[in-house]
Amino acid sequence: MASGPDRRRGSRRPPQERREAFLDAAVVAIRRDGPTVSMEAMARQAGVTKPILYRLFDDRDGLLHALGERMAGQVIIEVTAALEQGSDGDPREMLRRAISAYVALIDDETEVYRFVTDQSGPRGPTVTGLSAEVARAIAVVLGEQLRAAGADSGAAEPWAFGIVGMVHLSGDWWVRNRTLPRDRLVTYLVDLLWDGFAGLAPPNREPRSATTTD
Repeated sequence: MASGPDRRRGSRRPPQERREAFLDAAVVAIRRDGPTVSMEAMARQAGVTKPILYRLFDDRDGLLHALGERMAGQVIIEVTAALEQGSDGDPREMLRRAISAYVALIDDETEVYRFVTDQSGPRGPTVTGLSAEVARAIAVVLGEQLRAAGADSGAAEPWAFGIVGMVHLSGDWWVRNRTLPRDRLVTYLVDLLWDGFAGLAPPNREPRSATTTD
């Protein structure tokens, strides 16, 4: 909970600094009380009254939106760092690191993740919005790496959205069910993204052309 001096100086701090401090307190309350935590509990953790929270975020949806943006930023930092680290190495391992970084983050911050994604409203973040923000950032990194490899960088954006969509929804399913170990989930996703369904085809069957004529 905020200390007495911090509360007295709160009105003098820049609005953005106050917002970040309140978001820090909200995260503490969410981790403690779970995704259904009340605004009163978050305000109490910040050492302020609920009207002050409403003054900064308007309503619960405003707070959801701010926390969603923060979580998206954390995902982008972790995943793009994993992609960039793999630029000179094994691309399959690079893919594994990127997926593992995302799954690890929602595993470590499950309560905050569920607070952001379980609730919606006129301005609240949705699963689609959170994924799209991450995908756009990853598309930039993929485009750079495709160009560096002399490949068609036009694939970067659809690939990024497809990969993030699949990993996000699979991770969302996993974090709610946890019917298998985290590392196994990552392996399954890497195998599917890397090899597709080719491993299911009979060994002597010729691959089907992408374009066929009647």
